[in-house]
Amino acid sequence: MENNPIQNNPMAFFAGVVIFFIGLLATVFYLFVRTSTESLLLPGPTLRPKHIILALGIAAAGAVIASFARPRGPATSDQPRYNR
Repeated sequence: MENNPIQNNPMAFFAGVVIFFIGLLATVFYLFVRTSTESLLLPGPTLRPKHIILALGIAAAGAVIASFARPRGPATSDQPRYNR
């Protein structure tokens, strides 16, 4: 994993966070806005589960990218135990 180009990459982390929030917004859109003609809280008969699952998959992919690419400091074993 040390030679992985995505690890400790701030640009990939930012892209992952953006993709995560796009997926969450799409999920909210399909749950509340798209089905608002039937009911505001409970989705009606036009609920499209494949769209919601796709939106959640996009959010999960963004979270995975962001978790692998998050900026990390040096290894904890290299630093002194108590920073005084």
